[in-house]
Amino acid sequence: MSISHTAQDWHAHYESGRDFCPLTDTEKAILSEQLSLPEGIQGARALEAACGTGELARFLAAAGYQVDAVDWARSAVERASAASTDGVVCHQLDLTSGDLSSLAPAGTGGYRLITMRRALAHLPDRTRTIGELAALLDENGVLCVITPHADRHPQELRGICLDDAEIALLIDGWQHTERIEAEGSTVLLLRGPRTEPVSYCEKRKPGQRCTR
Repeated sequence: MSISHTAQDWHAHYESGRDFCPLTDTEKAILSEQLSLPEGIQGARALEAACGTGELARFLAAAGYQVDAVDWARSAVERASAASTDGVVCHQLDLTSGDLSSLAPAGTGGYRLITMRRALAHLPDRTRTIGELAALLDENGVLCVITPHADRHPQELRGICLDDAEIALLIDGWQHTERIEAEGSTVLLLRGPRTEPVSYCEKRKPGQRCTR
């Protein structure tokens, strides 16, 4: 379930001065603990997808990442650019276009980190977008998705949330997944996207015979 908005809708949203919920202290603590760069490493590449006005991108830059911040709303990119700090470069790009290959970091193996916060429920084809983002990770990269959880929000906000079944579809096929609850949201840390389809035998429940 999702709410369908166009790029123009989001442009009007940000142009009017509105924004989204700021990063919570809980989210900041989780991000700092889980995604901090090892001591001595600076300048690892990160992508903040659907960056809005760039708060998370700036947080990652302060942690030592070189960040590409991407949104499809022109006014969001303009506001993010105006507030950007060293280490953040902002781009306007439609994440629903079906081709994110232009984001691939030049001369590197991919992004060490890709983040998407409070945006995935709005996308028309989440599975495809997650797959395209996964293809931009380096071999040790992490995809971090932060989404409001449907069980912890009223029904009228259901369209901006994901439930457990929708989350299960998104994490299916990743070699390593971690799920952390952060107040009203769920934080997903995904590593090692599969390069081959998952077979029926791999997906069977413990104790279930493989018959295919």
